[in-house]
Amino acid sequence: MGTTLSNREREIVYALGEVMFPASKSFGAYTWEDVDLVERAIAKMTPISIRSVKGMLHVVNERARLNYVRSMRHLSPAKRTAYIEKLRTATWVEFQAFRLVSLLMKISYYDKPGYYEKFNCRYACETGEPETGSWWQQVTQGSDITEDLELEAEAVVVGTGAGGAVVASELASQGHAVVMVESGDYFTRRTFDGRAWDRQQDMWFLGGNTMTVGNCLIYLPIGETVGGTTTVNSGTCFRTPRPVLRKWRENFGLCDLTPANLEPHFAKMETGYRVTTADMKYVGPTGKIIGRGADELGYSHGPLPRNAPDCDGQGVCVFGCPTDAKRGTNVSFVPDALKNNAFLISRTVVDEILVKNGTAYGVRGRSKDTGRKVTIKARCVVLACGALLTPLLLMKNKLANSSGWLGKNLSVHPATSLVAVMDEVVDGYNFIPQGYQINEFHEEGILFEGATTPFAHLPVFTDFVGEKLQSFMEQARHLSTFGFMVSDSSVGRVLPAANFRRPLITYWMDKTTLGRILRGMEILSRVFLAAGARTVMLPLHGITTVHHPTELHQHLDRPAKPMDLDLSAYHPLGTARMGANPREAVVNSSGETFDVRNLFIADGSVVPTSTNVNPMITIGALSSWIAQFVGQRIEQSVEL
Repeated sequence: MGTTLSNREREIVYALGEVMFPASKSFGAYTWEDVDLVERAIAKMTPISIRSVKGMLHVVNERARLNYVRSMRHLSPAKRTAYIEKLRTATWVEFQAFRLVSLLMKISYYDKPGYYEKFNCRYACETGEPETGSWWQQVTQGSDITEDLELEAEAVVVGTGAGGAVVASELASQGHAVVMVESGDYFTRRTFDGRAWDRQQDMWFLGGNTMTVGNCLIYLPIGETVGGTTTVNSGTCFRTPRPVLRKWRENFGLCDLTPANLEPHFAKMETGYRVTTADMKYVGPTGKIIGRGADELGYSHGPLPRNAPDCDGQGVCVFGCPTDAKRGTNVSFVPDALKNNAFLISRTVVDEILVKNGTAYGVRGRSKDTGRKVTIKARCVVLACGALLTPLLLMKNKLANSSGWLGKNLSVHPATSLVAVMDEVVDGYNFIPQGYQINEFHEEGILFEGATTPFAHLPVFTDFVGEKLQSFMEQARHLSTFGFMVSDSSVGRVLPAANFRRPLITYWMDKTTLGRILRGMEILSRVFLAAGARTVMLPLHGITTVHHPTELHQHLDRPAKPMDLDLSAYHPLGTARMGANPREAVVNSSGETFDVRNLFIADGSVVPTSTNVNPMITIGALSSWIAQFVGQRIEQSVEL
């Protein structure tokens, strides 16, 4: 066993686990082997995340010492149980410390092949061989860079997600020399085994441990792999709503962004991603449950449009599709670019933008594996690192911020999920994680979308411990989960931390956004109850369950604070927004920065406002739009 945790920290974990996980019909009592599993899980995390978890363990332990003048491991099981119950209603900081530690322990405890088998759930997916072709020869891994590397191209694209891959593909198809640079690895079907924790650590930035700070805590993960977040998202595809485009034209002077002008770019995205409606066969029982409840209440609903035409419903989209049926840019636009003679350098971090006389002419970075320098000179530089990391790169280079808006204007689509206990068998973890919608309230800024989760992650939906937790998990086959996201009127900000190596994300939720979330909870609770749910669990601190619509008012009419909410978000946008006025925006309508010639941005950071829908198609269409201007600039530029 490794030494990630000290003996004292292992004892704290065991003392917690012994009372959190009593033996039940299907689950065994907590053992020291379970502590080993926790330690192995922690060992896969980034150093900063490891320090955070260890710190939280000590917070929980010291609170026990203050209450009982004894540490956790010296309390009787009865007192430990009483202490944990107190933590559930403790201060926000203490509750969050316990919650984050307990979630890691819960996932580790339930993530065992035998438990998965008992509940009709596949423990791991069968992996396959990726597409092969000569274009793989144009991929260079960071580990292959054993000497300093210098290249020349017509365009260098930093990032391979929903924006960068599209720009690279379009420029390469026009015959331009393109080099893509990606900080993550090029994972393929050979790796996509559906193992949630391991793949999260591999393919998410900082292992998925990115959060906002402010008057609420929002889990805000972003992908770090070839394909970016498109490799690890649920594949939902919506065009930008027309009212949103109209707002951009009216408020930001983006007069060219009309539905007619963007039509060919939307069409390219839908063709490239092969967008089709989710097959109800693979949406599973949760879709029928939501449809039944929505019908009872008269709400509009139906299957979601997705980029997975050959989906077989294995339910592990957010950990990499094991059949490549989900067409993230890792299996669509990136290979298309490579087939048209583009080059890709992975596991390489760009930290310098080369600028001379106000004109960008390349980038410089380093291999994450060997530390060797990589310099790429190009006529045009396209940044596509995403709304959290593109601002950091620009801030580090002190570029493109004459407006003062760089890193500001962050929108995130705050989201949450509810879980209902049904009489019928659901087995939601065996189906598409996000395949169904209620769109009745879209104009109010609330979009309900299915959100199933792996078996071992089901405890995320409750802060139960002990016998209540085991009873909850004994019902796993009867649990139906569904979620929603809201268009946020509040905005956040991205600032540099750790010498620009990671973002500090601040976000202060306003009353309008909070109101939408509470309304979403009420609507979804009513839908579940109308569909026959025995119990619905609300994601509110200090509240657990409702059994009848009349109970909703006593819970949701009370004053609620943003910090009471259990939230996540997956669509950071707007931190280098597009606009016509250089005093209010970072890039113009062509995607070029106002301050630096030949420096373009093509990712979620240029999207001016919340899109009210999943933004993958929006980012792609805007990037396709921007690519035409990059191509024109290349052709106008002189030879290097």
